[in-house]
Amino acid sequence: MLTVRPMVRVAAKFDPVSMAGAPLSRPFWGWVNMMFNRVDRSRLKKVGPDRLCAEWLLKNGAKAKFVKDHRTHVHFNALPHETLPVLMEELDGTDSGIMHIGFDHLEGLTRLRKVTLHNCVYIDDQALYKLKNVAGTLEELQISKCGNVTDHGLLCLKKLTKLQQLKTFELGYVKDLQQVEKQLKEALPECQFDMKP
Repeated sequence: MLTVRPMVRVAAKFDPVSMAGAPLSRPFWGWVNMMFNRVDRSRLKKVGPDRLCAEWLLKNGAKAKFVKDHRTHVHFNALPHETLPVLMEELDGTDSGIMHIGFDHLEGLTRLRKVTLHNCVYIDDQALYKLKNVAGTLEELQISKCGNVTDHGLLCLKKLTKLQQLKTFELGYVKDLQQVEKQLKEALPECQFDMKP
């Protein structure tokens, strides 16, 4: 028989007023996000980098698009069967929980050409640095409303030699956007820039 007496005793000791002044700390959720973003090496061996990258994106609320597939995948269970070969073409991280730890999933991708990072609260300079893993294929990039991105992170984009379009806006921690744009234009002369504060 189920008894609730132990829970009643615990609840009676709970005092929400005494917790009101306690600092709000969420290390548990940081750990959960980290676990959802890390690379599962055994799964990588089983399904390959493109499928694993798509799984990472969908587990964290992002979207994935494959080469020769008109659909944008948003549901994990709607992905093609894991035995079917897929090649990632587009990554849309809009409003997702992806973070720099997960950008190790980009290693081994050979066809990723477009990345959108809009309103990604965990995206930071380290994530932008890791875009170097797709420097040979990435053509279009949007970084917007990502509050942890700084001038330094944007300057890491110099390594993206195939980049043809770069769009940025609402990056509050970028201090000298004009200088950043100038340096990027020198490093990437073939790229079209639409950089706004």
